[in-house]
Amino acid sequence: MRLLMISASAGHGHVRAAQALERAATAAFPGAEVRNVDILDYTAALYRKAYAASYLALADRAPEMWGYLYNHSDSKRAKKRQARIIRAFDHIEFRKFRAFLREFNPDHLFCTHFLPAQILQPYTGKDWYTFKLHLVVTDFMAHAFWAQANADTIFVASGEAVEEVAIKGIPREKIRKVGIPIMPEFGATYDRDELRRRHGLLPSVPTVLAMSGGWGAAGMPNLVRGILHHAPVQVIAVCGRNEKMRENVAALPVPAGSRVLALGYVNYVHELMAVSDLCVTKSGGLTTSECLAMGVPMLVPNPIPGQEERNAEYLTESGAAMMARSPGSLQYKLGKFLGDEALRKRMQAAARSKGVPNAATSILTAVT
Repeated sequence: MRLLMISASAGHGHVRAAQALERAATAAFPGAEVRNVDILDYTAALYRKAYAASYLALADRAPEMWGYLYNHSDSKRAKKRQARIIRAFDHIEFRKFRAFLREFNPDHLFCTHFLPAQILQPYTGKDWYTFKLHLVVTDFMAHAFWAQANADTIFVASGEAVEEVAIKGIPREKIRKVGIPIMPEFGATYDRDELRRRHGLLPSVPTVLAMSGGWGAAGMPNLVRGILHHAPVQVIAVCGRNEKMRENVAALPVPAGSRVLALGYVNYVHELMAVSDLCVTKSGGLTTSECLAMGVPMLVPNPIPGQEERNAEYLTESGAAMMARSPGSLQYKLGKFLGDEALRKRMQAAARSKGVPNAATSILTAVT
């Protein structure tokens, strides 16, 4: 059996979901030939850069514009217009990808981005189109671009997404509510006391994991400063590859009884979630799914219009998250969460109830 995972590096979540499927496939089907590719690697550098950078640039620099485009394109008519544009470039930009498919000859395609289904639509029925095509939606809501008629299965993460896909013309028997694929580390059980000792944290002080500052480049130091206002509290600030930001966070004055861990890029986020009572994060589908699987409530600062705003609304309605539209709102909700043990327990229970740590394996076994 040959299994092919296909992502598109237009947002890191699509790539991470494909990696989770690859990991699950390797474990579940040791005799299978498993490949994981980025479809944009088969296009010209200019096309690849333009496609991948367009979302990132708009979401970062003009979020309101991105939100308008996202919502305006969430219809059958807009999806058809974009599909025509894709086909206009198809013979030039995706020729190498089609050649790869003919050579690898997979039995199943698992697409964590809708682009592969778009470009393969005109080739349904060709002698080399012998595989089953499965779309794996990486947000809790499903935009019209995911409603691709040539998909054999569309995996979604919520009942609302089922209806969003069905109302756009996809037969219900093709739609399955499963979850968003995440790495197995986020489904494991950990000794919190041991992890707290390992990371130099106090055992009985509330811990906030900060993975997004919101409101621009100065957001993380300001966020950490605001969390420390509710001392005693411990803050784990993940600054990624921004060393200057990490240094600024590390230099903040820390009240007695509180602690700050200023971290750069880490590959053990699952451990940090395991010791945390709250995660302040953007509302991308992958990170929030990881939080749910770990039973960690979330506070989402200033969600980006479009899919992240819809994710935040879903999580808030589920009782697993709160949204903050302004710095003042963020301060109020931090204080409310940290000062109310009953609220913390309710939100933790809500997060666990929505977590689907084995979604990747469920997706694979549903169709193989």
